This record gives sequence, structure tokens and C-alpha cells, in this order.
Amino acid sequence: MEIITSTQNQFVKQVRSLRDKKFRKQSGLFVVEGGNIFKDMPDGLSVEYILATEERLDEVQKLIFSTRVCVYVVSESVMKSLSDTVTPYGLIAVLKTPQVEFSMPKGNALLLDGVSDPGNMGTIIRTAAARGFEDIYLLDCVDVYSPKVVRATLGGLFKVRLCEVDESEAIALLDNLNSAVLDFGGEDLTKAEINSPILIVTGSEAHGVRDSVLAHSKRILTLPMTNGIESLNAAVATAVAMYQTKGV
Repeated sequence: MEIITSTQNQFVKQVRSLRDKKFRKQSGLFVVEGGNIFKDMPDGLSVEYILATEERLDEVQKLIFSTRVCVYVVSESVMKSLSDTVTPYGLIAVLKTPQVEFSMPKGNALLLDGVSDPGNMGTIIRTAAARGFEDIYLLDCVDVYSPKVVRATLGGLFKVRLCEVDESEAIALLDNLNSAVLDFGGEDLTKAEINSPILIVTGSEAHGVRDSVLAHSKRILTLPMTNGIESLNAAVATAVAMYQTKGV
């Protein structure tokens, strides 16, 4: 068993390059790191290869027993140079990015308009997976396959369908589905009747929902606030709306 100790190794260099959105787009690959998220990887996922420290080899074998995939052993120092965390777990997988074609959702869905914070995006994806909102449409959002978003999903990434859309596709969703936008000046979300199937729309942290999206939405829902608080975190508001939906 040869241990990779050089940061100039071809696989090590590729993993490092995948921190950059440009290279993720060019290669059609992204990186997953950590033990817990490995356990949530479904069977049949397209794994290119895995980098692991010696300490994690037994764990890797248990995780990929049903899949033929190359595992390369790297030194602790190489793993540290690749990790996006302060304390590396010792497992990194390179996966093919799923290709999802635009189509109408099968059930409850989200339309995210300009959500840019990786932590918010990851939390929304994780909560959507937990609540059964399996289709998430992304309009000018942060790259959902960036390391920070992937890590924040805690495996929820593998439980939903993520589809990038343009403005015309977003409007088609709004025109054809029962939709509700989270914005100011609408019905009290905590008292509103929200029935499945529903398309819940969340806007960007800084600017909210764009005018064209707002104009095509069926209704506006607002969370009541006190003590001078003017807005809530996008992930928190979206989670409340999903859990207020009946018939899930």
C-alpha cells in the first residue's frame, strides 16, 4: 500500500481545484468530506474515487463494500491540506455532479431566488429533505456543490432533487403551481392554511424576492415579528413555512 505524501499528486491537485466553482463546472465533479455524510450517501451514487488516511481505511471498506471505487491513501499532512475543516476527519470523496433536467415537481417544492449564504442554503436543503420537500429549484443562488454548502446539508443533499432554473422557468413554475412567497405585507404564516402540494418561494438574504417572481405568485406569507425585529433568517423562515404545510 503506497501512501500519497505529495501535494503535487494528480488526485490531490484535482481535489484542491474543486474548491473553485469554475473547476467544478468544467469537470462535473464535487467533493464530499466527513464520516457522517459518507454514511448518508445512497447506493448507486457515482463516486469517482476516495482519498483516505490510514486511520479511516476500515471505515471506507464498510461504506463502499457494494461499490467498486478506487481508494487512495494519503498522509495526514496531505489530508490537512485538502480539508475544508479545522480538524480533518480523514475521508474525502469525489463525486459526479447530478444532472437534473427541468420539470414540474412531483409534490411539495421550494423555489429559492438568490439565496447566497452557504450556511442558509445547506440548512434549507437539509430541512427540505427532512420535511419531504424533494424538489428544490435554484434561481441565481450560491453553488449548492461548494464544500461549505455540501457540509451544511449533512447528507440532505442526497435526498432532494436540485435544479438550476432561469427566470422564465421560475415563472412557469409559479404560473402552474400553487405557490406562496415569503415576504412582507402578506398573510400571517402562523395562521394561514397551507395545503400540499405547494411551491414555497424564498428570496435572497439582502434583497428578498425579485419583482417578477412576486408578481406571478399566488399568495404572500409573512412571519409576525416583535421587538423591532425587521426580518428573519432565510433558512429559519423557510423551515417554519415547510412545517406549517399540511398534508406532508
